[in-house]
Amino acid sequence: MLAGYGFEMNPSFPFDPDLHRPGSVAGRGGCSWHGAEGAAEPRCEGEPVVSFQDRSGDWQSGCQRALEELVDREEIQPLGQGA
Repeated sequence: MLAGYGFEMNPSFPFDPDLHRPGSVAGRGGCSWHGAEGAAEPRCEGEPVVSFQDRSGDWQSGCQRALEELVDREEIQPLGQGA
């Protein structure tokens, strides 16, 4: 846990479609973080570079922009620092 924060950042991994549900946005090779149903952006044109579990424990994929946003918000660890 991070001192004073009371939560632990989730690890991040290089994008791996096998970690995601077949047929899902991530499983099809898309950015599920920006392209998820109900997201502010209807779809993302970026290639996924990261796989990670969100706060609910669901596997998500993210483009480079998503990775940077999530690391800045301390929701996931930078690539290469996961378990």
